[in-house]
Amino acid sequence: MKKKRALMRFLIAFFLFVFFSAPLHAQKSQKLRITYASIGAQTLYLWLAQKEGIFRRHGIEAEIVYVPGSSAAVIALLSGDVQAAILGGPSIIGANRKQVETIVVASFVSRLVMNLYGAKEITSLPQLKGKKIGITRFGTTSDFAARYALKKANLSPDTDVALIQIGDQATRVAALRKGVVQATLVQPPVTLLMDREGFPKLVDMTEEKLAYPLSTLVVGQAFLRKNPEPLKNVIAALAEAIHLLKENKETGLRSLAEMMRLDLKRQDHRDAVEESYRAYIDAMDRIPYLAQEGVKTLIQQMSMQDPGWAGLPPDRLGIDMHLVQELERSGFFQKLSAPAEKGVR
Repeated sequence: MKKKRALMRFLIAFFLFVFFSAPLHAQKSQKLRITYASIGAQTLYLWLAQKEGIFRRHGIEAEIVYVPGSSAAVIALLSGDVQAAILGGPSIIGANRKQVETIVVASFVSRLVMNLYGAKEITSLPQLKGKKIGITRFGTTSDFAARYALKKANLSPDTDVALIQIGDQATRVAALRKGVVQATLVQPPVTLLMDREGFPKLVDMTEEKLAYPLSTLVVGQAFLRKNPEPLKNVIAALAEAIHLLKENKETGLRSLAEMMRLDLKRQDHRDAVEESYRAYIDAMDRIPYLAQEGVKTLIQQMSMQDPGWAGLPPDRLGIDMHLVQELERSGFFQKLSAPAEKGVR
């Protein structure tokens, strides 16, 4: 009997030790709905964090919801249908023109990833003088990138070169093939197709290393105020997913193929997946700060349509990196990347 009582006391003590010494998130998980507005390598880290159970390890029960179009994703965020969104470009602060509604708390892809291709007879930017560039619409990322490239070549947008609103990437590429425009912006993996068809690459925006918030984590202001710890765990999980993508290419390729519904056994599919992986993996940040240079680039873009953005003070933009700072001070990013110091940035 004494032995049974001693064993029981030991088991109870052991249970209490394990329970109370476990991390808080191991005892109770936080449920969050996270939306994203684009399918591709720029949001692969979100997909991987869910698929590999990284969210769960950080105490987050995440429901990942695809909402086509950044405007719809912002509406879902503001209405409370979702608690966080992966967004890029003007949409990340677009709701804050009159008052702060949304907050950018981390930036995971902070460079433009797209190329400017010319018609086959156009082999350099100066040859675009008097020609047309196809863009999605005014104020979009393709519009901004086209203007940036032209100014670098001392060409005046709208004067030396016309910018024509055409629509999505597929429509723009078709317009280039038909000669309706003489250049357009293209993102991976369609860049691979353009190269194979012999369209000259006039500018590689990735090589320009222009700071730009292409894929960020955005939340509502009230949600950030009430739930800082769960959001910090979300950032940690996404950063860990990026670390995995950088250190394990095959995992990245398999996950991207699944996300894009492509078959890696087909060589053309594998080439497309590898093209996307290569282009975006270098643009992903291990420590997800949104740098001031990226903010300036974004404001410059938004001011083209609404000059009032240029006059807003920094605290009115809705950007708060304090959770990333806390993770950095805790040594989280350093510990995560320590075994890979000689690897990719």
